[in-house]
Amino acid sequence: MLRNNKGFSIAELLVVVLISSLIIWPLTTSLINNIQINARVHDRRSAASIADGTMYGLDKLAFSDLFNKVDAANDSGDYYIELNEDTCSTLDASSDQSLCNEIFATIWNNLSLDADEYRVFIYDYNLPQSSIDNLSTNTSIPEKVREDIATITASTSPNNNLLRVTVWIEYSDDPVESLILSGLLFND
Repeated sequence: MLRNNKGFSIAELLVVVLISSLIIWPLTTSLINNIQINARVHDRRSAASIADGTMYGLDKLAFSDLFNKVDAANDSGDYYIELNEDTCSTLDASSDQSLCNEIFATIWNNLSLDADEYRVFIYDYNLPQSSIDNLSTNTSIPEKVREDIATITASTSPNNNLLRVTVWIEYSDDPVESLILSGLLFND
């Protein structure tokens, strides 16, 4: 009887599949990890752009309204005001409310954020040490913002023309990653 020796045996085919799997598996894992890292970097860049746009937009709000609200917060012992998509209605002027709503409705490169992921904290430029201590231990303020506040140099001289602003954006849930951008608002 003649045998046909032109094909591969099952054992040879299994060895080829096994070797191919051993080569492809790490490459696939690496590709998936790179896609996830790239997505987080993309979201971080988008969050940075949103934060920049927020700072620009906040500069267009009525300074006197923000200053009065911060002053009232100081009197009540809160020492800051928070703006997010749910609190824009607390601003006095309807044009400021509209602009605030536009700021928090921003979607950048498919990154959309809700009130728990995108918040703005506004407080006095010059804070006494007791206010800094109060703010840096306030658990309703995100940890990165509290750490930023803790770096402020205490001062008791009032400045009615400057407010500090910190934009906080949590752009990733897995792992939890956030971005802060701090700046100043000044009275023209």
